Amino acid sequence: MNLKTIANDILPVYENQSGEKLVDARELHSNLMINTRFNDWISRQISNYGFTEKEDFYSFLSKSSGRPAREYLLTMDTAKEIAMIQNNEMGRVIRKYFIEVEKRFRQQQPKSVEDLIIMQAQSMKELKQTVEEHDRQIETVNHRLDNIDKIDTLGDLQQRLNKMIQRLAQQEGWSFAKSWREFRTAYNTAFRTNLKAKMNNYREKHGLKSLTIPQYFSLTDQLKDAVRIADKLLNSKENAI
Repeated sequence: MNLKTIANDILPVYENQSGEKLVDARELHSNLMINTRFNDWISRQISNYGFTEKEDFYSFLSKSSGRPAREYLLTMDTAKEIAMIQNNEMGRVIRKYFIEVEKRFRQQQPKSVEDLIIMQAQSMKELKQTVEEHDRQIETVNHRLDNIDKIDTLGDLQQRLNKMIQRLAQQEGWSFAKSWREFRTAYNTAFRTNLKAKMNNYREKHGLKSLTIPQYFSLTDQLKDAVRIADKLLNSKENAI
């Protein structure tokens, strides 16, 4: 019997190919915390309450390398009744859980042909949106790969960062200095810092006469972060065109 799990909050609830909701008797026995041995317990439930095979439950032999055990799948009505007759708190909790699962799936079922058409149309709309989103993501990835090719990634990270800022200047019609200012603003926003102040402090501390942004990032091992910010800035500006 091919089953799929449709709920698994307290214990699994399964659905067969016909849409029938089923519960594994052994899993129910375990969750009800019954002290009686499973085989004795399930036999007693079937006998005492007159449950009928293929109507209230299904039985089969498990596939195992050892001695096969008999397993039982209960219909939801049977599982609810067994949970109720245990007359304990866990039985009441599980019975309410089964009722909630049934309610949840009733609400999902179309009530008319019109409802079915609306649900299908909604599913098609959601599928179209998902495909469009995937297309946008692929376009963004391809766009970034194109940019990387144009920037020449064979150089070291300092060279790459410089070339990315040069490309930003060309793309936006800015001066090289303005492109660096835009980069510095984006970096400060991303890391909640003040790059200019940090560079001044570093230069004074180490007695340096001059210090460029790529040099500072190289000396402080932050070039990868800088290239990532430049990449985001470059692509966001081009996408806005």
